[in-house]
Amino acid sequence: MLLQDKVAVVTGGGRGIGRGIIKRFAREGARVVLAQRDPESGERTRREVEEAGGTALFIQTDVAQREQVDRLIEQTVEHFGGLDIMINNAGITGISGHILEMPQETWDRIIAVNQTAVFMCAQAAARVMAKAGHGNIINISSVNGFVPQPGCCAYGAAKGALETMTKSMAADLAPYHIRVNCIAPGPIQVDQPDDAPPGPAAMALLGRSGLPAEVAAAAAFLVSQEGSYITGQTLVVDGGTLVNAYNIYNTERPDPKA
Repeated sequence: MLLQDKVAVVTGGGRGIGRGIIKRFAREGARVVLAQRDPESGERTRREVEEAGGTALFIQTDVAQREQVDRLIEQTVEHFGGLDIMINNAGITGISGHILEMPQETWDRIIAVNQTAVFMCAQAAARVMAKAGHGNIINISSVNGFVPQPGCCAYGAAKGALETMTKSMAADLAPYHIRVNCIAPGPIQVDQPDDAPPGPAAMALLGRSGLPAEVAAAAAFLVSQEGSYITGQTLVVDGGTLVNAYNIYNTERPDPKA
């Protein structure tokens, strides 16, 4: 097992990509903590992990609230005796509105959850890790941080910021043997059964959506000993979305069956 006896916190761990990471980490032997604002999905995922033989703790958390972030880290350490891995996955997605019309409160909330919360969670976790002399942090960004969608100024700004934040965190924390990396997913199929096949996605070079399990596999690699010489980097898990020249140049794909 890649993560035997490690303690991992995953924000937004009750659904989607976070749920996929929680389940993969538990299978790899980690003791996992689900930080989720929604108690229903958090408890459901915790039960699924434990029914599969894993060890999980659910802590209801709004990552945009500093006192709740501090409580999350404190309760994790009290329950499991330490903290080895922090996955900053929680975020707000969707169209936020044209820049000419977006309300200030919409901008503030999206930046608070998608950017400021990552800083708060990483800082609180790193303070524990620094005392132990080791740790891993992953910030979940998005391909929208490279090529923002129209009407998503706040989301694109926040996700783009995570690229630089990751590098800065990696530089600050390297003396404490804490590695910090980033994963930028593309079109990922969420809220589907674990065994559901990926649906089509024309924007991806591979022609299909990704699965939470595929993002989870990248995360497991980065925080394991297999990724021990990687820090300050962004791993794009997007099925080739950012390099899809057929989309960029509006070129017809060849049909291999023709």
